[in-house]
Amino acid sequence: MKMVTNYPFILVHGMLGYGQDDLVNKLAPYYGMLSGNLRQYLTDQGFEVYDPSIGKLSSAWDRACELYAQLVGGTVDYGIAHSQKYGHKRFGRTYDKPLFEGWGPDKKINLVGHSFGGATIRLLATLLAKGSEAEIAATPKDEISELFTGGKEDWVFSITAIASVHEGTTLMYGAPKACDKLEDVTYMLCNIAGDNFLGKFYESHMEQWDLIGWENGKVVNRPWSRQKQRAVKESLDNVWYDLTLKGAKEVNETIECLPNVYYFSWPCCKTSQLFFSEKPKHTPRFTMCPLFQPFSRVIGSYSVNDINDIPIDTHWLANDGVVPTISETSPFDEPHMDLHDLKGEPKKGMWYIYDVFPCDHLGIIGGFLLPTSASKMQPWYRNHFRMINQLKK
Repeated sequence: MKMVTNYPFILVHGMLGYGQDDLVNKLAPYYGMLSGNLRQYLTDQGFEVYDPSIGKLSSAWDRACELYAQLVGGTVDYGIAHSQKYGHKRFGRTYDKPLFEGWGPDKKINLVGHSFGGATIRLLATLLAKGSEAEIAATPKDEISELFTGGKEDWVFSITAIASVHEGTTLMYGAPKACDKLEDVTYMLCNIAGDNFLGKFYESHMEQWDLIGWENGKVVNRPWSRQKQRAVKESLDNVWYDLTLKGAKEVNETIECLPNVYYFSWPCCKTSQLFFSEKPKHTPRFTMCPLFQPFSRVIGSYSVNDINDIPIDTHWLANDGVVPTISETSPFDEPHMDLHDLKGEPKKGMWYIYDVFPCDHLGIIGGFLLPTSASKMQPWYRNHFRMINQLKK
């Protein structure tokens, strides 16, 4: 088949991830990791690819706002209604120029999100198309960000969610004390990673909470503040809350499956049913990243949830070390089907779910400690991107 489009691909990282602006990305690219620079490989294959950096611990809303500002150029506007509701600054950093020139109906984008990047890009597409009634009501017409006015339903061509957390992860419930401590540590690291070596190597993009500062086009230090860190946590406007089942449900209520966008999903699994167990229980395979194996065992043992009245069952046991596989398939309330059941060409407004990839949560983007073979991983992306470029406009 001949190429119909050649729109830019925007690779969006997940929680604690990073992009082309971070020094760490030059040492171990987020997309590619120990398997090599995936962005460079795809560029060499003829695709136009970008991998921006956005808030490591920001909520889906805040990340979508920052990603929009990078795409169009200008100052990040989190919205009056949103920022007042959650108690952080309305404006963030300024991007002097757009990520690339010409974004619009004639030059759409293909959004690709790994992990929490999936929720980020889905929300961005919805805001572009539908806007925000709350922000329109709260903001004078001459002040409102064009992200919140809607009417840009023709600006996104496709969405690809890679090991994305559509319905949350049960890790937060199976190991609540450990996750609570990890959350505190991550905010502390954001607070101390400012205008210093740590900040230059890996920077948090959390200036809306004043954990860092942004002045005269650069990051500046902020005094270490337990109170500010607690404010982020208690606000529930953060990635940790959005990853809970309840938080994911609330995010999904603000997102629509758009009739003019192609949707694809890559779920992953790196566990199997424990052979000698009488009860359903999933354990990590030997080749799962060692850092994920304790998390995987927690998820693989957690099949009944009595928190927040969100029921789950044994279908939630299979996982990729961080997220239950069932949560990665597609949003439950949006139209979906398995890609292998497709007859004919994909249609817009429908999720097409790939067969489950035998990877852990980072293996699908190159792998950490245990890398994925580049000869295997890179063709997954190349072939998928080629397929997208062959779809009807």
